Amino acid sequence: MAVRTIWSLTFACGHQADRDLSDRAANRRAGFAEWLAKQSCSVNCTILALLVMA
Repeated sequence: MAVRTIWSLTFACGHQADRDLSDRAANRRAGFAEWLAKQSCSVNCTILALLVMA
């Protein structure tokens, strides 16, 4: 059985990306991926979202 290292995330801004979480301990990856998905993915997405809403 392979240990999952790549996680598909949908960020709070709606952007989707695959993240390599192999630098985290295996038992902490799922929790970190869940927390990370609740964050904005980058400043650029936040700025773009603000421009679209203006």
